Formats: sequence, structure tokens, C-alpha cells
Amino acid sequence: MSLASSDRESETGQFSFPASWQDNVRMQVQFAMFRSRHLDAEMYDAKMNFWMELIAKYLKFSGRPIFSLRNLQLLFMRGDQLPACLDTVISEMQKMKQIRFRSEFEHDPANSWSGWLVNSLVTRPLSWGWSKIKHSVVTEDLEASTLVEWIHLDVLNNTCDLIIEKILSENTGKLLHFSALKKLCKAHGVRIYSDKDLCVCLLALNVRQTVGLEYKTEKGIRQIHLIKIPRKEGDDLNISQEDQAVHNLQNTQAQLLKQLEELEEEIKVNDDKARQYMKENKRQMAKTYLRKRHLLEKNHERRSLALHNIESLLSSVDEAQSSGAVLDAYKIGSNTLKKVLSDSGLKYDNVDEVLADVRDTLDQHREVQDVMSNSVVENASMEEDQLEQELRELCGESAPATLSSLINNNRKAEVVITDEEMIAMLQDLEVEDGTISQSSAKTVKTVQGLKNAL
Repeated sequence: MSLASSDRESETGQFSFPASWQDNVRMQVQFAMFRSRHLDAEMYDAKMNFWMELIAKYLKFSGRPIFSLRNLQLLFMRGDQLPACLDTVISEMQKMKQIRFRSEFEHDPANSWSGWLVNSLVTRPLSWGWSKIKHSVVTEDLEASTLVEWIHLDVLNNTCDLIIEKILSENTGKLLHFSALKKLCKAHGVRIYSDKDLCVCLLALNVRQTVGLEYKTEKGIRQIHLIKIPRKEGDDLNISQEDQAVHNLQNTQAQLLKQLEELEEEIKVNDDKARQYMKENKRQMAKTYLRKRHLLEKNHERRSLALHNIESLLSSVDEAQSSGAVLDAYKIGSNTLKKVLSDSGLKYDNVDEVLADVRDTLDQHREVQDVMSNSVVENASMEEDQLEQELRELCGESAPATLSSLINNNRKAEVVITDEEMIAMLQDLEVEDGTISQSSAKTVKTVQGLKNAL
């Protein structure tokens, strides 16, 4: 079975029945009483699913989680034919825990299914157990059973989700009257069939900890009076005197705004009448309306001042609440920081001691590095002297080389030559025809070779 699309329903504003609804032969079977399931289980289940889906779809469309057998019979009436099988459908829906007695839900909306069944089977076995007496010959009992009201839980949750999405999300932190919430639902396109349907939705939302409720009793009837919408999840849902005071201020503000609009309209009307009488040369009548205009202007000024004072009070209350939230945040942050410091051991004495240990350790490390560096240099110098000694022994030199290398302050080697060696080298120098003799060239090469070696 395919039901009509929700898009088409939203466009027309009317519920669309399935295509088979126009088939008289098929609907004749669907409207008939159920035969025993063991005769044709497949047909029995198909018919049951047809009615369950149709009922849920219609109740969601119309926004009425509360229904009775009589309501359904009238809603799904074709011509003068009433569906004779809906009592069996409701009985099956109850077994599948899709519906619940309205009276029991209002008495204990947060109770579990086991509690519901105990109440319905033990505490109230006759008044609500109409399905067990549907074969009774007493007409009054059968008529009463058709008026027993049920709550379709899936429809209830769906309507609650719509209220949260379209109403509560845009009015956080407000305290609303029941009638004001009802107007908001209508303005935002949330279909609520009746006040009692809205009441059970609010009860369900209260069980979800989404709204707070305050009741009042009028003419012996307990009704929902105020609805508190918290600013954020986890806020207190109880309606305090402060909440009621702010609510009264907001109501007074709305009333003053409405009165100012009405006064402005009256001032405009009196102006028009005064002009009209002036055109007709009725100056006394024109003066009368001008006096009335002046009175209205004074009244308008007084109410404007009162509105300004109320708005200032509301602004101060809102600012105080914001400041309180900031202060709470400071407290939470301070306590959290203290806990973190305590858990991690970050204290002044402890940190100072650790840093002193770090400094001592670094100093020790530097000393070790210096000692290791000096020992390496000394060992390298000693190794260099030993290698020079071995080279002289290999070359058969018994004394140090004439050109010995010393290390000066800049650690650069110098060539040391005795006086005798210098005189001998000078004697070997000969200058002839501007050229250098072979012996002199040999001496120069020897000196250059020594320098290169160094």
C-alpha cells in the first residue's frame, strides 16, 4: 500500500487518502470486520498494516495524538459506511505498545510500560478494558468503550519534535503563557488539533526535561498555566518568583506597546477630524478635537515613559543574568585551574627546587665537557710528539731537525735558523746579470719547501 506524499498534503492543506480509497470493492473488504488470522495470515496482516499506517499518518497530519474509536470511525467514514474493524486495530496497537490510555498517561506520563500494564490490568481493569467487553450485550458499555481516549505515542513524539524545532529553539529563556504558546504554534505552522493535544505534548516535553510547567486550577479543573523554556540544557526548570516577575514585566511591556499603538491611531483620527471641521468652518468642533488630541498626547507621553522604565528594568535583569553567568564561568575556571595545579604538583617551592636542580645538572655537564675536551687536546699533542720522534729515528737523525717547529701564542709553527746557517746561506747567494745562480735557486727552493711543509 502506498500513501500519498506529504508534499501534496502540504500544498493542498488537506489529507490525501491512498489511491485504493476510491476502490469500492477493495474498501468493502478493508471496512469489514477481521476474520480469524489462521484462515489467511497474509491478508490479515496486510489489512492490519493498512489501518495502522493510515491512522498514524492522519493523526500526524492533523496534529492530534489523542484519539478515540469513535473519532476514527467518523474520520474514515465513506459515505454512510463506518469501518467495523477499528476496534481490532486498536487492540492490536495496544499489544504492540503503540498507544496508551490518555487518563493513565496524564496520571503518570513518565511511567514505564510495565507500570502502565499493571495500572490498566490491576488498578483499573474495567473502566479502560473496553476491548475485553466488546461482545457485551449492554449497549451503554459498548457506547462508552468507543469514547475511551488513547494517545498515539509515535504521533506524540513527532509533534513534540516539531514544537522543539520551530518554537522552543527560537524562544529560549522565556516564560510563556499557555495561550501565547498556542499562538506561536499556529504562527509557525505547527498543527495542534486542540488544547488537550497541546497539553499532552507539553507533558511529554516536561518528561524529556525540555520545558518547565506551572499549573492553575479554575472551576475545579487543573490546567497548564505557564511554560518555562530554559536557556540551555541543564538549567533549572522550576518556575521561581523571579521568573514570574520577569514574565509580568514582559506582559506589561506588551500591553503598553499595544496601548501606545492604539493611542497613536486615536491621535491620528482626532487630527483628521479637526482638519475636516476646519474645512467646514466649524472652529469650535475643531478645537474640541484638538483638546482631545492634547489629552491623548499627554497620555501617550506617560505610557511611553512607563514603557521606557520597564524596558530598562528588563535590560538590567538580563545584564545581571549575563554577569552572573560570567561570574560562574570564572569560578569554574578558577576551581579547574586549582585542581590541575594540585594534580600536577605545580607549586612555587617545588618548581624553584626543580629549576635549581636543572641549573646544577647543566653546570656539571659543562664541567665534564671541558675536562673531556682538554684531555683530548693534551693526548693529541703527546701523540704528535711521539710520531715526530719515531720519524726522526726512521730517518737516522740523532738530533732535532735544524728547522724545528714551535707553537706560538696563535698556535702557528715558526722556522728557527741559527746564525751560522744564515751566514752560510747568504754566502751561497750570487747575483750575476740580474739572474739567480743555481746554488741560490736551490737555497730558495729549500726555504719555500720548508714553508710549505709548515
